[in-house]
Amino acid sequence: MTTQQLSAFLDGFERSAHEASVNEENYRREIAVRLNELANERAFGFRRLNLMRTVVAAIQDCETEDDAIVRGSAAFLREVGWSAENESQQESLEKFQPVIRACWQMKQAGSEDQANGDAKPEEKPVDIREQLNEFENWFGKARNGSFLSVLEREIVELPLVEIC
Repeated sequence: MTTQQLSAFLDGFERSAHEASVNEENYRREIAVRLNELANERAFGFRRLNLMRTVVAAIQDCETEDDAIVRGSAAFLREVGWSAENESQQESLEKFQPVIRACWQMKQAGSEDQANGDAKPEEKPVDIREQLNEFENWFGKARNGSFLSVLEREIVELPLVEIC
């Protein structure tokens, strides 16, 4: 082989190595994006679960729908860390109340089923998931961001201190 042929041969390996490097970097970026998406899905899933657990627990002993709305609203405000003092928070609370109402209706339907020997209720309760999706969609459009982002809690790392 001549020097030119050897040089061309090595240039081919160099191009292949650079292409592999670019492909690897692109793949790492794709993985990072996908990992971020999955982390958000997980975080949002647990935030949604915790919010709804809190609301459902708050309305568990309610006798009337109005009482459920009051207690569920208070639980909602506590969970998101709001006071409903401003118009934006008050509007969000009002838009969330159909979710609370749906929870209460489902609770009532379950109570009626037990009282009637598990007979099918004549009227199907409102779907909680559907109401929650409507609320989240409304919030996203009205506030230009996900409602579940509001539930993000900043974790403050404290230094470890030894007590002597």
